Parts: sequence; structure tokens; C-alpha cells
Amino acid sequence: MTVSAHPLTGRTRAAHDGPGRLRLAVCAATIAACVPYLTIKIAWLSGSTVGWNDAAAAEDSALYVGNAITMGMDAVAVLVALAFTFRWGRRIPAWLVLTPIWIAVGLLAPIVLAVPLGTLLQVAFSSEPLTAGDDAIQGWVYGMVYTGFTLQGLGLLTAFVLYARNRWPRVFSVLTADVPKGATHPLQVLLARAATVPAAVFAAVHLFWAFGGTAGLRGDEIADRNAPQQLADGVWGVLALAGAAALAVIVRRASRPGRFVVALAAAWAGSAGTFTWSLYGLLLMLSRPGMLAGNPSAGAGLTALAGLLAGLLMGVTGAFLLAETQSARPTASRTP
Repeated sequence: MTVSAHPLTGRTRAAHDGPGRLRLAVCAATIAACVPYLTIKIAWLSGSTVGWNDAAAAEDSALYVGNAITMGMDAVAVLVALAFTFRWGRRIPAWLVLTPIWIAVGLLAPIVLAVPLGTLLQVAFSSEPLTAGDDAIQGWVYGMVYTGFTLQGLGLLTAFVLYARNRWPRVFSVLTADVPKGATHPLQVLLARAATVPAAVFAAVHLFWAFGGTAGLRGDEIADRNAPQQLADGVWGVLALAGAAALAVIVRRASRPGRFVVALAAAWAGSAGTFTWSLYGLLLMLSRPGMLAGNPSAGAGLTALAGLLAGLLMGVTGAFLLAETQSARPTASRTP
């Protein structure tokens, strides 16, 4: 009995290569998590003061620009989720996919790791309110926004893993010691070693704040400290150390058996979290000069600068590494 093999027809191939139910479900859940944030940002940009206790504060021009930028970033998250799900996303250049998800992981990973647990600790062991500050924004807004961010982070991370396993399967199977060394490997070693110093400074300060230290903080920041904020400081410190350590392991090509994807994930999250939140902190200080007034030591600003430098060095090292790893793949693996 002879069994003949027939080539896939266009319709069959489309069905074979199309997104599965899991990827579609993850995409839909991620987009749904973005909708409340996008809705309230659109309302604020349209002049609404829903969710505000202080209507005058809502009219700040700097806040208007910030709302427009953050709304745009959340809209990009929707596009990224779609790109991770449908076939056209695999035709996008790698850098155009990896850059926004690197930034997204950096912004959302600390929230996913710190906010839910920090909120539980605050509710269980403290009588202080969950939200701090001047109460210009109503409490339900914080709850909605950070719940959405947590769900977005989980959704984008899941979608990215499914997408990456499909587009770059070798990354998930190769050992770190077997990753080829390219022409820029000496530069990668130099940059990775240089990143450890500012990363250690950034981590040490944030871990100091996480365990109750207040040196380098302004008076209003000290008064508004709560469990989620301290836990977030701890997460930033751990991410910076993990990112620098994982990157050092990768560039050394340690002989111990270890999956490349594990070290890459730690370096990815650590570099992204350190860079993005440091940049955000510096931009916040520059947009509101008064934030520096009560802080003669400028500890927060110097810490953010150290984190910005560490994250940038780690990110550039990772970019060189991934570019060379991609170009070093066997030719046969590039054949559709």
C-alpha cells in the first residue's frame, strides 16, 4: 500500500501556520487589560476630570503631555500583542519587535512582581492607606491602573514567549557554553564588566531603601513610604544584580551546563527594568524641578543616573550578543 504526500494548499498552510487558540486567548486578554487605561487616558486628554479629586491639578500642561505619551505607549502594547499573535508579526524586523517588548518588560516586570504582593502585605500588616501622596487622584484609579498593568505584563510576557519559541526556537534549546563568539565578543566582555559597577551602586541603594533606609529621600517621600513602594525598591535592586550577573555568565560562556534562554531572560529583565525605571525617574525630576528642592544630597538623582548607565550598558551588550547569535545560525535553519 502506497501513501502519497501532497503539498499543503494555500488554505491548509494558512490554517497550519495561523495562531492557535492559546495565542488568540492571550492576545485578547492582553488587549482587554489595556482598554481601561486607554479609556481613562482618552477621557483625560479630552478634558474630563473623572477620577480626579483636584480638577485644577488635572489641567497641568506637563501632565497633559505625560498622558499623551503614556497613552501612546499603551497603544503600542496593543500592536505588539497583535504582532506576537498573527503571521504578519513574524515578517517584522527583529529589532522592531524586540525594542518595544524590552521596554515593556522593563516597565511592567517590577509592577507584576511588586504590586500584588506589596498590596497584600499592606492590607495584612499595616493600617496605612494603599495610595499615598496629595490625594489628587481617587483611589479607584490606582487600583484600576495597576491591576491593568499587572495583567498587561503577564499577557505580553506570555505572548512574547510563544512568539519567540516559534521564530527563534534555537534560543530555547542551545546551552550558554555553545553560543558562538563573534567579532564583538571582547567588547561585550568589556561592557558587561563595566555595567557591574553602576548596577551594584543602583542595587545597593534600592535594597537599602527596601529595608527601611531613608537617606537620600525627600521628606514627603519618606512620609509616603508603604509596603508596595519598599517592595518595588527591593525588586529593582534584585533585578539589577540578576541582570548584571546573568550577563557576566553569558559573556564568559561558562562551561557549566545551563540553558542560554534562562540567563538571557534574567539579563533581559534586569537590564530593561534598571534602564526604563531609571530613565522614568530622571524625566520625572526634570519635569518637576521642585522634586529636587528638599534633597540636598541628590541621592535619588545619582542613583537613577547609575541605573540608567548600568541598564544602557547591559542593553547594548545584549544587542551585540543577540545580533551575532542570529547571524551565526546555520544556513539550513533559515530555510522556511
